[in-house]
Amino acid sequence: MKKIFALFQAAIFINILLMFGSCTSDYFYLESALMSAGSNRGELERVLGHYSENPADSLKYRAACFLIENMPYHYSYADTILLNQYYDEVDSVMALAKGKSNEIIDSLYDSVTQKYAKYNLATVLDIMILDADYLIKNIDEAFAVWGKNTWSEHVDFDDFCELILPYKVGDGQTLDDWRKFCYERYEESLADRDRCAVFMNNPYIACNLVNENLRKAMNPAINGKKVLPVRRIRTLAHIGWGTCIDYSFMAQAVMMAKGIPCAIDFTPQWPFRSQGHTWNVLKERMGHMAVFEGVGQPVGMPHKKDHKMAKVYRRTYSINKVIEDLLKKEKSVPEIFTTPFIKDVTDEYMETVGLNLKPDVRTEHKYAYLALFDNFKWQPVALGVLSRNEMVFDKVGKDAVYLPVVWEDTCAKAVHDPFILDVNGNVRVLAPNEKNRCKLRLYKKHPYLPHTYGEAYRMRKAKIQASNDPEFKDAVTVHTYHTIENDISIPDSCGYEYRYWRYFSGDYGFVNVAELAFFERDSLHSTKGEIIGTSGAYRPEPEYRKEAAFDGDILTYFDAPTPSDSWVGMDFGHPVDIARVTCIMRGDGNEIEIGNEYELCYWKDGDWVSLGKKIADDIFLEYDDCPSNALFVLHNRTKGIEERIFTYENDRQVWW
Repeated sequence: MKKIFALFQAAIFINILLMFGSCTSDYFYLESALMSAGSNRGELERVLGHYSENPADSLKYRAACFLIENMPYHYSYADTILLNQYYDEVDSVMALAKGKSNEIIDSLYDSVTQKYAKYNLATVLDIMILDADYLIKNIDEAFAVWGKNTWSEHVDFDDFCELILPYKVGDGQTLDDWRKFCYERYEESLADRDRCAVFMNNPYIACNLVNENLRKAMNPAINGKKVLPVRRIRTLAHIGWGTCIDYSFMAQAVMMAKGIPCAIDFTPQWPFRSQGHTWNVLKERMGHMAVFEGVGQPVGMPHKKDHKMAKVYRRTYSINKVIEDLLKKEKSVPEIFTTPFIKDVTDEYMETVGLNLKPDVRTEHKYAYLALFDNFKWQPVALGVLSRNEMVFDKVGKDAVYLPVVWEDTCAKAVHDPFILDVNGNVRVLAPNEKNRCKLRLYKKHPYLPHTYGEAYRMRKAKIQASNDPEFKDAVTVHTYHTIENDISIPDSCGYEYRYWRYFSGDYGFVNVAELAFFERDSLHSTKGEIIGTSGAYRPEPEYRKEAAFDGDILTYFDAPTPSDSWVGMDFGHPVDIARVTCIMRGDGNEIEIGNEYELCYWKDGDWVSLGKKIADDIFLEYDDCPSNALFVLHNRTKGIEERIFTYENDRQVWW
């Protein structure tokens, strides 16, 4: 099929060259698109004819040419009956859900989405189905909100074509009267804004007003469940939860309909954790692209500023010719590059560098990629040209670990050692040094992220106290936590043995201890006693009571009933000399868990190499004979899915 398609393309190309050898490249692309329309060519020519009759429509004619030239590859779903049935059922659920609890709404929504999740909908190219009337109507409506005394009067024709003109926000969208629906909604927020000199024709003000009304109407909540996406705008407007992609899509539709010049940007993969992210940008009057969160935070509000990024792309309507060439020359490509409708805008967000690398293996591929680790596998995020045994990459974000790869048979194949591109733009290749061996002590398989760090940081200002009085009236503080410390030693100089030992929570800590253990001096095993501490729990379930701190499960924890002055500990029945205390705080289960089996691997010659499996008998693992300057990953073979690559430097894990 691919060979037939290639021959067909070649025939078209040769015919066009013969027929229009002296024509401009724009005319070439237009004619090529019209030829690919097949039997639908007449509808598209009718659009061109409609705008060629009146000289006053010359700009609309150019706009129509832009839409048609870039229409190949844009698609819609073929089975509109099934799709509209799905959307209608979602609408019915949303109507029933009004005033119901989130749990009930979630259950009702799931009942519909799971019913249709099994369908793999076929697609059809827009250029083969769009009728003239639909395209003409969209062009006229787009022009009506662009120009003098509009929110986009500062936008030139080229930006207008990308940000306002397109007849759809993205592929898969239902081709209905979405512009009219979006234009008429939330309009009251923009009424009389022209009476204020600051507000008049100010897209910043308009965008924030509309986005705030969207947020109030949709009351968004992130839901990352895998469902058949809703791309009928009037249905999407009623759904109160979804992904960042859904919210950006909805916001973009409304902004386009009102002539507020916006776009959708995304990073395909964070360089420090799983997943990526999508958001919107507004073209301000001064030409700057300002970030905002669709159906969320306003323009100008810092958004994910604490998140480093490796690559950022902008969704476009126009075809990226480099990616189009990639799709023609390569048998298969990574998912991100299966669409030619993206543009690299990384340098709008950060300082970037260009890289020239030599592959370690010979390859016939014309393109290579830089991949990031997504907690499971290497995920290509950057496209580079491979020529004369050199890979060239532009606009590369710093402070990340990359693996140069080619794409073969739906998977990435390494063609170079991974490397660190540091914050100063220096490259450090991670080629394992087998001769210079080192010892690793590992406490986690995945780093703290903001939510888990905040929970673990509740340890700060907590105390380990001891006493021979059950009420701790004469409590002795043997350690105060100033940061996250999972493993502490108590020196001999404390001088006394005590019967009662406890973890005393810091202010607003709620204790939140997942696992607590006390070790007597010169003992390798924790000492057991009777569990004591504050009675009750903040939550009613028994797994949140003080017993959770000693149940051997790092996913349960003591959630004390009061934020401060709460505690948990042990009565050992007689005075003991405690020399070591281990404490794992409430978290996500990525600490080393006693009894679980782990496997440490390092990257060598294009694959992960095992350094052996171990069953944890403490809150850390030790591997004695590891190569230096290597990239590692630690697997929990008993349970859990999150894991993160790291290097080992200055006796600690450095996460990437």
